Amino acid sequence: MINENIQMAKADTKNAMSDIGNKMVHAKADINADVEKVKANFGHSEAEKKVAYEKADIKANAEKAKSNVKNGIAHANADADKTKAEEMRK
Repeated sequence: MINENIQMAKADTKNAMSDIGNKMVHAKADINADVEKVKANFGHSEAEKKVAYEKADIKANAEKAKSNVKNGIAHANADADKTKAEEMRK
């Protein structure tokens, strides 16, 4: 019973850590996109700015999507660990 509770706690911790990491990746991607947009404002035409803005947004969205997939996989693995722990209780 104690071992199962420990396994459940570990799975919950994995989920929480994955969520925190996912939020950090999202924040970093947004910051990097903002930095690229600020850089684009200096010495570029309007067309070049628009292209730089779109590239920054696409790159940020790709990083976020990749992180979301990793987060989903981590949650699935943690849920599988929880299921195993629940089965051990029975």
